[in-house]
Amino acid sequence: MPMIPRTNDPAVIEHRLLDLAYTTDSVITAPLLAYYAPCSIADAERVLDRLCSEARISLEVDDSGNMHYDVPNRQKLPRPRSSQVYAPYASPYALMRREPALLETRHAPNAAAAAILSIIVPGAGQLYSGRPMSAIAWFVLVSMGYLLLIVPGVMLHALCVASAASAAHRWRPSMA
Repeated sequence: MPMIPRTNDPAVIEHRLLDLAYTTDSVITAPLLAYYAPCSIADAERVLDRLCSEARISLEVDDSGNMHYDVPNRQKLPRPRSSQVYAPYASPYALMRREPALLETRHAPNAAAAAILSIIVPGAGQLYSGRPMSAIAWFVLVSMGYLLLIVPGVMLHALCVASAASAAHRWRPSMA
């Protein structure tokens, strides 16, 4: 199962709380928010307590002593369709949704295009394949090779082209 990155940023947790409040009918509790954010229960409680102290949400305690939080004027909004910017995760986490910056998908780079780019400018194929540090290293290395003599520069340039094609071939969606 993929690991979802945890956060302790109060702004992100608050955003996830609003998302939870307005897209589900769930009773809001600190453990539920911690699962949904994802964050620690202590971080979720800190955000919920701060919002209570600012009178933006209210703390309710039922007859059994269970605490839950109420968002004033809460209305369930329809979930956005997957064609919109803020689409749900395609994962086993039922409540988890992607943040807009994470939603952007990138197609796998073409190995031939990466090789051609590296022929034109050393390192450009690595940059196209999503490896910016490798691109800088190859650019500097090949440039130094050409400054010394033509033969080392040509040999390093050929290795750079092969490396760019290999990087594009090994690309995985997690690298995007």
